[in-house]
Formats: sequence, C-alpha cells, structure tokens
Amino acid sequence: MIEFEILARGLYRPDQLVIDYDPSLRMPTTPQIRNWMDRVWQERLAFAREHGARLFDGALFRFVDAGVRADGTLCVLAGATGYKEYVATRMPEFAQIHERRELGNALAVCSVIETSDGFILLERRPETSAYAGRYHVIGGFFERDRDMGARPDAFGAMRREIREETGIQTVDIREQYCLGLVYDLALPHAEFCFVTRLRIPLDDVLHQRTPEDDEIVQLHTLPVSGESLRGFVLAQHGNISTTGEANLLLYGGWKFGDGWFEEIMRSLSSLRSSGQGL
Repeated sequence: MIEFEILARGLYRPDQLVIDYDPSLRMPTTPQIRNWMDRVWQERLAFAREHGARLFDGALFRFVDAGVRADGTLCVLAGATGYKEYVATRMPEFAQIHERRELGNALAVCSVIETSDGFILLERRPETSAYAGRYHVIGGFFERDRDMGARPDAFGAMRREIREETGIQTVDIREQYCLGLVYDLALPHAEFCFVTRLRIPLDDVLHQRTPEDDEIVQLHTLPVSGESLRGFVLAQHGNISTTGEANLLLYGGWKFGDGWFEEIMRSLSSLRSSGQGL
C-alpha cells in the first residue's frame, strides 16, 4: 500500500522554500502523555544499548503546516519537537488514536543523489533504525541546533546529511533542488524530498570520499533510467522506506515526466487494491 501523502510537489530552489519557525508551536501534552513518552523512551534506550547503537533526544523542527503560494514558493510553518517526542508518538498505539496535529511530527530531509555518470545512491536502513532493513535514500532529521541560520535551512540540512553519511562535499554538488514535501503515514512525520546532482562519478564517491559517521553499512546503486527506476520501485515496493519511495517517485516524475509518475502511482494503487505485495 502507499504509505505517504504528497503535501507539495514541484522544483524549488533555495529562495523558493521559505520556512517560518515558531518555537511555541509544540505538541500538546498531558501528564498521561508525558508518562507514555517516558516509558517508550526508556524502552528505546534499552534497545539501543543492547544493540550498541547511539540514541539521544535531539532538538528537531516540528511540521505544522505547508502551502504553495501563487508565485510557486513552498511555505512551511515549523515548530519545535524532539526525537523523544517523535519516537513515542509514531508508535501505532498512540498515533492511531490521535489526530495529526497532536503528534510530534518531526521534520526530516532526504535526497536522491545522482552521480555525474548516471547512478542513484541507495542505502539499507540499519537494524536499530525505523524501517530496518529497507532501502532508503540518503537522509536524516532536520535539527534545530545545527540547521538554523537566519531561518531554518533545509538545503543546508540536506548537504550536512550527505556529507556526514557519504563524505560528499558541497563542492562536489553541481545542483540541488527540493522536489516537495511528503508526510509519512506509517511512522508519522513530514519530510522534504530533494534531488542532488553531483559533479563527480560513482567511483569517486565510493573510493575518494570518506563518511564522517558510520550510519551506512553499505551503499547500493541503481542506473538512472526510467525503466530501471520503475522496475526497482515496483519490485521492491514494501522493501523501501516510505519517504525513500516517495523521494524516488518525485525524482522520477521530475526526470522522466508526469506520465512516468502517474503510471507508477496507478501501478502502486492497483497493488494496494488487489492486496498484492512485491
């Protein structure tokens, strides 16, 4: 089934993505909700320790609202949340009995990365992360203490995540655009989807660039063509993270046209209707 909602779709330059931040726009809580979050968080900390993973309550931006102006500018209203709030409120037993506005609604960023010789970079999610074992594009959370300039900088957050996870530097990037904003219905949060086109080939990424952290165990690649991307999405549907799949589809629509995008969406909808999974 399709597990995401497209909130905005287009091709946005940095000056066409405006994020207004109001720190007072936090998730509503009660003593009962805070007790729930404390219990879930302690469980996740214990799980992380058991698997030797790092886990901390980072300061994140919270999705509140979004719209596209007549001039094509994507405007997003963001508040404040934390990783603890996101982890606790994405749990099905909480998310399914609360409205979207009552959740942590963390904001994240992800990008299809296209090398100069025509490959897309993918990764497999580690066992301690959400969507463990699924394919994902490069991405991470939009952090308040690291990605704030005069206003929240989603493009800067995306470049930071790319550098940390792959070693690709800003000078390696030929062009970068935001393709839109999606909402993950399965693990409720919003995510900016990007396309990042490199000046360097795949071999340089794999052998000349050193990641700053060890989040990615192994990079996977996919040749850039409408047919290969179509085949991958349909064959691996259910084995791709929700926002990763959305990002690949938005990229394919930009790269190969609306017809490609609409045909894949129809195919995914028919899989959902027939109860099939690939």
